[in-house]
Amino acid sequence: MAGNAEALRLERDENIRSIYNNKIPKRVPISISLSGAVVAGYAGLDIRTAYWKPSILKETLYELGEKINTDAGIYGGSNYTPVSSQTLRSINKVMSSTGYMQHPNTVCMEENEYDELIADPYAFIVEKCIPRLYKSLSPESNPWKNILALLQESQLRAIVGKEDMELRMELNERFGYQSGPRGGGFGRVPMDWIADQLRSFSGICIDVRRSRAKLIEALEAIYPMIYKIGVAKDLKNIDRSQTTSFQLHMATYFREKDFAEVWLPTWKRQVEDYASLGMRISAFLEHDWDRLLDYVYELPTGSVLSFEKTNAKLLKDKLGKKFILSGGFPLQHLVQCTKSEIIDKTKEWLDIMAPGGQYIFGFDKGAMTHQDINMENLIAVCDTVREYGVYDNPGAPSGEVFNKDDYKHSELKEFKSKYYTTWEEYTNEFPYTPDEAMPLVMQSEDALLALMFSMSC
Repeated sequence: MAGNAEALRLERDENIRSIYNNKIPKRVPISISLSGAVVAGYAGLDIRTAYWKPSILKETLYELGEKINTDAGIYGGSNYTPVSSQTLRSINKVMSSTGYMQHPNTVCMEENEYDELIADPYAFIVEKCIPRLYKSLSPESNPWKNILALLQESQLRAIVGKEDMELRMELNERFGYQSGPRGGGFGRVPMDWIADQLRSFSGICIDVRRSRAKLIEALEAIYPMIYKIGVAKDLKNIDRSQTTSFQLHMATYFREKDFAEVWLPTWKRQVEDYASLGMRISAFLEHDWDRLLDYVYELPTGSVLSFEKTNAKLLKDKLGKKFILSGGFPLQHLVQCTKSEIIDKTKEWLDIMAPGGQYIFGFDKGAMTHQDINMENLIAVCDTVREYGVYDNPGAPSGEVFNKDDYKHSELKEFKSKYYTTWEEYTNEFPYTPDEAMPLVMQSEDALLALMFSMSC
């Protein structure tokens, strides 16, 4: 098994790297993973237990790994878990009676608080967002224990995370899953960040009309922080096989005028700034982007774009040469089609998306529960892509080639906050600290910033 797994890994890595390097791969790569909730439901296991002890899924994942021909790791883990949310008494990530984690429409910023956000975005997260979203971290509702709660959550997350990582490594060793490109950075669209947790869906729609100028001012004010969180840590050694990933939530719900004037400018600035450094971005464009594809076309060449409801042929024709496209195959086909029907639909899909390379197969959305998947059909889809999605000209050039010199970095204000200690401030307080400590000290500052920011998402 080990030798076969290693051969598979080499083949999978070669295919995905070919796509990232403007070459036709041997076959269409398959990027399909199953969440812990789906795996637990399929096995008849309690997802509530799997959150805390992911190793209970091992035998089921071994079974599924033998059956499902995916290039990405079969195990997708869980985006939200009670390990963090319950420990911190979160109101924005809560468990339903069935054990599934939900993301309610929460508000942690009032319309009259824009000036506070603009003055110091990081301080606003620490002082307003975190205490409002996590009751265990509120000095008022949890006096003196808020520090203990954060330390406990950190300990629990490390313990469960270690078990989860060991499970993934065992699966990768056993089945030879793709080893690259994986990982990369975490980015947020400035407008979506304000909408998702700070103001909520309904609140941001009101602000676009009633507080438009203040909202645009806030988007500019938070940009240095948003930029810093997503930018590559080693600017001298940019790896274009690693992407900074975004999920685009709100864009399609706005009028085109509001999208173009309010939602788009700061994110377009962000991805072009990153492109000028040589970075590659990936984005999941939620909902239907048909009417906005002309704007999408202006994004940096070579970006990896995954779509949900957008018309496949329109997407391929308009964007297929400039970008790497991913996903899009309707998940609902798995439960609505017979096996023969879904094989035909998979071939029809590949006939549209595969020509010319630049495509990674995947679904339009992730399955929430095991009821979203007919396992026999999922197996048939992956087998069909592997057998039918083969190219007769591997290694041939594909797509438009990225050139970072095509993009110019904007003028960027230095990120400052009363909660972010610069190296100069640190050494002023501790003057005997050697210069060799600087990378560690600043890495810890950046990690804390990223943690606090992620908790507000």
